[in-house]
Amino acid sequence: MTLIVTAYCACKLCCGPHAAGITASGILPVQGTTIAASRSIPFGTRLSVGGQVFTVQDRLAKRHDSRVDIFMRSHADAKAFGKRRLTVQKL
Repeated sequence: MTLIVTAYCACKLCCGPHAAGITASGILPVQGTTIAASRSIPFGTRLSVGGQVFTVQDRLAKRHDSRVDIFMRSHADAKAFGKRRLTVQKL
């Protein structure tokens, strides 16, 4: 399927004023591994996004359930990634 793919970091701009740098699954996010997805996709699910494999370790705000959000180490990297339409597959 083709979804909107965005990126985020652990900062307060991306994650809100109470951001603590920990994912909804309770672990620290890792660039190149962590992806946030809707509540309908269980933690630990592997997703191929544009050919790169990520693991669902975080959650999106309910209003964004129709997309996925890739973790980046810096806000600048997340902002540079922008908003893309990419092929996403469950593995």
